[in-house]
Amino acid sequence: MRKATLTATVACVVASLLFFLAPVFRQAFQVSLAQWHDVLHVNQPPWSGQAPVSELEALAQKAEQNHDAEALAFVASRTDQSESVRLADEAVHLDPNLTWLYGVAGTAYLSPSEIDRRISLLEQWDPQNALPHLLAAQRIGVTVRPSKGFPLGEVEENQAWEKEMGAAFQSPKLDGYRNRLKQLDQRVLALYHLDDPFLAGSDENWYGFPSYGIWNCSLYAESLLKSGQSLESQGDRKAAFEKYWAVARFGHMMSADGEFSFFRRKDMDEAYARLGALSQLEGNKPEAAFYASLADQFDKGADKERTLLRNRVQGSDVSHWNAFLVRLSGLLMLSCASLLLLCTFGVVVRSRSVRLGSLQPSRVTLALGFSAAVGWLVSSTVLFASYRPYSELLQRFLTKGDDAQLSELSAFLRDTQLPFGSQFNLGPDSWYVGSSNAVFHFWLTITVVCAFALLLAVLRHFLHRRPAAASV
Repeated sequence: MRKATLTATVACVVASLLFFLAPVFRQAFQVSLAQWHDVLHVNQPPWSGQAPVSELEALAQKAEQNHDAEALAFVASRTDQSESVRLADEAVHLDPNLTWLYGVAGTAYLSPSEIDRRISLLEQWDPQNALPHLLAAQRIGVTVRPSKGFPLGEVEENQAWEKEMGAAFQSPKLDGYRNRLKQLDQRVLALYHLDDPFLAGSDENWYGFPSYGIWNCSLYAESLLKSGQSLESQGDRKAAFEKYWAVARFGHMMSADGEFSFFRRKDMDEAYARLGALSQLEGNKPEAAFYASLADQFDKGADKERTLLRNRVQGSDVSHWNAFLVRLSGLLMLSCASLLLLCTFGVVVRSRSVRLGSLQPSRVTLALGFSAAVGWLVSSTVLFASYRPYSELLQRFLTKGDDAQLSELSAFLRDTQLPFGSQFNLGPDSWYVGSSNAVFHFWLTITVVCAFALLLAVLRHFLHRRPAAASV
């Protein structure tokens, strides 16, 4: 019986180790370890990302040696350090067609003059895009004071800011360059054979509309509506119409091409309602009906976009469940392997020999070792089965550029980064314990366990010492 149990234990261990011969499984195991990133890297900000810095640094070195502008742009878009500024400038210098990178890379480490230089270059490269003007408005800034008539606050007069926002609202298009960035990612990842899923899915957390323009656009839209109402009360219907139409037009431009509209629906409804009312006053009923249909179309499109965005951010029930299984399987694999090593070490110490013939494990040790080996094999199987569909999604993106399900991969990867036990109520209505709280409670538990173990060791020492002292 003992020999059969040992044989079964060894067979389970060998089968578990054979899983590592499959590249998909090695990748799955790496993903399962992502939950420990924030726990072990406590000196980094929570949720700082899982992109391996060493891999990005190696890619940057290769790109500089090969004068590969796209690879430099790839690294620059994934680092939030002063180094990204240098890499972005070098990429644009090598290939001016990458000037759009200035609209994607951060400006936290740039001086005001350098920000102005980038905005100027971006405006020259893409003069019809509203993005450079939104960047300029953000650079200028605006002061807002509380006001009952302005829910978001009343904007203090600032001609430079109003000029840039006016130019943005009059621009023919708004492009946040999300599609360009995704296409560049696919080319670079495929060229350099980078199969890290966290690198491929990181951009799906970006909604596509520039975050620095959301607040400014909402403020400016509200001020245009208030200005239109003032002009309308003065009898200047034509000027009021232009104000309302500017809000409605820019709102539709924001939601074009799948971009999520961050305009408040109240503002859009008010703009279309006033356009319809002015058309009615002019006796143009077909035009009033047209604006009503546009408002209805916008509402339906906004509902659809919100649903798509929620699904993209939250992921499906399947992705939540698979991420849970991957994290649980990774944790069980480490636990079972550790228990198996402890059992082996205990038998070797007790037998005082490493020869197989002299090793005589007890029934308890044998049962624990067998259970650990079976648990390791089962958790390895579950890990492989849970991750394989997402590996196929990644490969389709890398080889064919198929990004249809990339948001599902991104949602899955985002959940795998949560420390185990920090997510509850799996599904779209999940809620989370903050990463910093999860890390604190983890290390607090480890500290308490270690203190208890130390106390137990001290007590055992004194208990064994007393009989010896008594015999003397």
